[in-house]
Amino acid sequence: MTQRSPMKVLCELAEQTLSDTTQQLGQVRQVYASAAAQLEQLTRYEQEYGRQLQTTMSATGMPVINLLSHQFFISSLSRVVKQHTGHVAACQQSVDHALDRWKNDKRRLNAFETLVSRADTIQQAKENRLEQKLMDEFAQRASLRNSAL
Repeated sequence: MTQRSPMKVLCELAEQTLSDTTQQLGQVRQVYASAAAQLEQLTRYEQEYGRQLQTTMSATGMPVINLLSHQFFISSLSRVVKQHTGHVAACQQSVDHALDRWKNDKRRLNAFETLVSRADTIQQAKENRLEQKLMDEFAQRASLRNSAL
């Protein structure tokens, strides 16, 4: 049974961390996209109701109670849009933070992969030197046997 090097274990842990961070980044991006779509829809509703009120007022007029009711509704909708704008901004910050974590985890993984690669290269060079040394000794012994005969 071969034992894994501590650096390879750290590299595997960094890979798992990056995978988890990638998944979290995807989730916060989905939440942001959903919130942004909702904000866009709310903004369209607000604009549409405002246009309807203007059209009705300019075309036929409207009783004061209906006017007040429409204005109250549009005002309420404006408050919701403003609140949701704050929510979208908070979602964007979450995406930014998750992206920063992902970038840091990716850099960390790349560093570990580089160190593992260097260690493997050094180990391979040691093995090549040992093999060359054994081949030289074998050739020297064979040469001594041939000259002794």
